Amino acid sequence: MSHKLRKAVVAAAALSFAAVLSAGCSSGDDSRREGVREKTGGKRASEIARPSQPPLGKAALRKALLRKGEVEGVDVEPLPGDEAAARLALTGPGTEPAACAPLAHMAAHTSVPEPKSRGVVTTSRKDGLTTSVGLMGHHAGDATRIVAKVEAAVKKCADGFRDEVGSYRDVVPLPDPTEGDEGVSYSMKSTLDGEPMPLTFTVVRSGTTLAVFFGTNLVEPDKTAPAPEVMRAQLAKLPG
Repeated sequence: MSHKLRKAVVAAAALSFAAVLSAGCSSGDDSRREGVREKTGGKRASEIARPSQPPLGKAALRKALLRKGEVEGVDVEPLPGDEAAARLALTGPGTEPAACAPLAHMAAHTSVPEPKSRGVVTTSRKDGLTTSVGLMGHHAGDATRIVAKVEAAVKKCADGFRDEVGSYRDVVPLPDPTEGDEGVSYSMKSTLDGEPMPLTFTVVRSGTTLAVFFGTNLVEPDKTAPAPEVMRAQLAKLPG
């Protein structure tokens, strides 16, 4: 692995871990109190996960996560300590404005309510693109509501937000993903330790499982869309 690529992998993993530590329960509670408009009618209403569909269990989720050798030309590494970090996320400091908390949660591969199961891997390609992949198992209604909250936050937080780790700006909605049952895509720029870092996110709901993909690239910073081959391979492993 080249020095630049190794630096990109480390930076992406560090960002994810730092965001986990800063995505606080206080902000999540504020978001719950504020409430988010339920999506009804048309395609979105028909895509709500069936109430009888249980969350993906911890063992099943670990099995569903991408592994080394499953995507040609892509290195896959687990992100250690993610379960402990997720619990820290729900007792940490807040995000300002509080309405932007769902975006901080996605950067940390966590959510409010807390996922029933969770796992994260970091993938990297030779061109410098790093795609962080997080899976979260939820109850049916929660998974749908989280997607709605993220979509609402993208619309409300165009001017950016901040937490105790850094600041985020230029939140821009992107075309919705076509994969899965529903989803949302957006880009933003983070500022950590004074260094700008473009990020591109795609959040996909497949049944009761949320898959969060975000891309970073220190070699070609303008090319941060999550690797499509990584997304296809990961989503193909999820139960229908």
